[in-house]
Amino acid sequence: MRRALARLTGLGLVLCSLAVAAQLVLALLSGALALLFVVSAAFTATLLIPLVLQSVLHPEIRLTADGVWLRPLLWRPRFVPRAALLGCVRHPLIPDSETNAAMQRWLFGKRHRRREGCAIIVARHALPPPYRLLARLANAPQAAAFAISSTTHREYDRLREAIAALIADSTG
Repeated sequence: MRRALARLTGLGLVLCSLAVAAQLVLALLSGALALLFVVSAAFTATLLIPLVLQSVLHPEIRLTADGVWLRPLLWRPRFVPRAALLGCVRHPLIPDSETNAAMQRWLFGKRHRRREGCAIIVARHALPPPYRLLARLANAPQAAAFAISSTTHREYDRLREAIAALIADSTG
């Protein structure tokens, strides 16, 4: 499943990028319709944002004593040293309203577990630009971030506690 999602996300990134380039070329070649092509290129470029977030949002995580190894959906694995871990905040993309929780219980049944998550704030230099998108959403524009959630990571509570311990060691 992960491999199929990675391929679809990569294909979406490539196709959207090619579409933006083609629309800009068409804007240069067409006189009267140039503005229309520029606007459509801007709209298509905006659609790239969720695809880039999808590619780095919930990476596979391997904890070590020195830090965290991240294996995102598309890009190469990255090591984040313990000293670069700055904090943990509520996941900005997971709604926490009671109405949403009641609807999910109704849709998925009694045993449905409410989705939880947190964004791990990291020093800006420790991760490449795609990780900075999530940090902006988490109200940390001068940092980078990756996220963990109860639906994408097994043993979410233990993982969150282990990362919190690494953060406490790095800041303490």
